[in-house]
Amino acid sequence: MLASGIWLTAGRVCAIAVISGVLGAAMLAFLALAGKGTLDPFGQPIGTDFSAFWHAGRIANGGNPAAAWDLETLNAAVRATHGGSDFATAWVYPPVFLLIAAPLAALPYLHALLIWQVLGVTLIAWALSAILRDRLAVLVCLASPLTPMVLGHGQNAFLTSALLGGGLLAVAAARPGLACLFGALVCKPQLGIQVAPLLVFTRNWVAIGASLLVSFLLIGASLLLWGTEAWLAFVESTPHPRRFMENGAVGHYKSASLFSTARHWGAPPGASYLLQAVGAFAAMAMLWRLRAASPFVLCAAACSAIALSTPYLLDYDMTVVGLGAAFLYAEARKRTFLPYEKTALAYIWAAPWFGRQAAEIAYVPLLPVSMLLLAVLAYRRAMNRPPAGPVGTPYPMAGMLP
Repeated sequence: MLASGIWLTAGRVCAIAVISGVLGAAMLAFLALAGKGTLDPFGQPIGTDFSAFWHAGRIANGGNPAAAWDLETLNAAVRATHGGSDFATAWVYPPVFLLIAAPLAALPYLHALLIWQVLGVTLIAWALSAILRDRLAVLVCLASPLTPMVLGHGQNAFLTSALLGGGLLAVAAARPGLACLFGALVCKPQLGIQVAPLLVFTRNWVAIGASLLVSFLLIGASLLLWGTEAWLAFVESTPHPRRFMENGAVGHYKSASLFSTARHWGAPPGASYLLQAVGAFAAMAMLWRLRAASPFVLCAAACSAIALSTPYLLDYDMTVVGLGAAFLYAEARKRTFLPYEKTALAYIWAAPWFGRQAAEIAYVPLLPVSMLLLAVLAYRRAMNRPPAGPVGTPYPMAGMLP
């Protein structure tokens, strides 16, 4: 039953997705409506991490953008907005991200948060639609536990995953110029760590050029708007996120990276970095080995490679792995499902519901298992490429790209 996946009937999948979606919506409604002002019922800002984005933009709009990377200045602004909260945060992104944060900060906090959330959901829905070309499958994806996790934290994971997905779709559709979307990942560079090897291994020189051009344009725009002081402040602040990660400031159990998993199990930083390096080199070797695989399998492998390569991977960043699972599902529908593939994809979809709790209480790494599982599935499919099934469909992305 697990091998064939016959237990995953359409009716059962839809029922589970509805339950998940309703629970996620109820959680978000509770956080938004049961609090007071900009605070949720637990005394934290609604859309917790968005508070860092919005206040960094507000500080930049005030004429001293470099101060956004000063923890004392940033948190004083946070406390002034969210009176009564002891919430503390940090701004760890390069100045390019101010191109998004500054316009949002011109709006009241809750209005800006709503626009931010709608933008993220819209972009990830577009990316999933381009991959799957199946409205019901897209809705099942959006009903996953990752949606309330990303929206509840006010995080950028949907935006960055949509940029990654758009770039991968462009490569898969042989539209290398549109792979310039990769260049926008300069706003969260740890998610682009395996993009360059992927493009080099597949000889996508136009895509490399287009991505670099977009990156340089965005960096240039940030320099024109906020000067070199903002970039110097960002560079000076880079030890902060490293210390936060090494010391588990937000809790190692909230991270899905190999590094944080090792730290959570008690390994010292040096051994944890070694494990992360092994994961990154193994992921790069996988991309080299699969460089001639079918486009969607390679896209799935790239998503798993990115997740395996960065030590900065919070649980909401598992949207990258979810994106890879969507690529693999689309490939399987075009051909045929391999043994255990449906069950494994179901695990990847459901694991975020329990990943944080399992890691904190039982030290069970459900989320790292997800990204390793995606890598194994992609590699196996590339090595044992099945023929197209009787209802095989062509790659669906071409009609969704301009």
